[in-house]
Amino acid sequence: MAILGELGNEDEGLLYEVDDHGREELVRSVESTHRVFIRYTNVTSRPVNIWWRDYSGRRRFYACLKPSEFCDINTFATHPWEFTDVATGERFNIGPQAIFRAPVRQDARFRSNWNISVSLRSLRDTALLQVALSVSDPRQVDSLGLPRTLSEDVKQLTQVIQVSKQTHRDP
Repeated sequence: MAILGELGNEDEGLLYEVDDHGREELVRSVESTHRVFIRYTNVTSRPVNIWWRDYSGRRRFYACLKPSEFCDINTFATHPWEFTDVATGERFNIGPQAIFRAPVRQDARFRSNWNISVSLRSLRDTALLQVALSVSDPRQVDSLGLPRTLSEDVKQLTQVIQVSKQTHRDP
């Protein structure tokens, strides 16, 4: 499924996906019938926030994992989970999926491990992120001598990082 985007507040915004038949669907928890026992492991070098989408599609903070930490969660197969970088708000993945729903297993008595990883970025996005992380104030970007379009992108990313640091602090 392709992610269409969020509407509204970053914490409570609704997220839509396009299903295999081209229909738009709200990302939300649907039912609580197939229990699954999950372990999420942060295999990135960054702190990661874990989010659950509730029955109305609102994103709810669940936990924060430092690099190499794990979190055991008892959940259900239709419950969607998301993972974001604490500093930048960037989406992380489990495999190729930005929205994770645990598969239904024949023997659900055992906990399965799922690794949270960084999504594939372009070289441009990786470089922009590194520059933005090294700048503490967007006004400093003008002194870097970057082309105007890159400078504007770095300023915007620096502001996103600052807002994310203020609203998604490591608990």
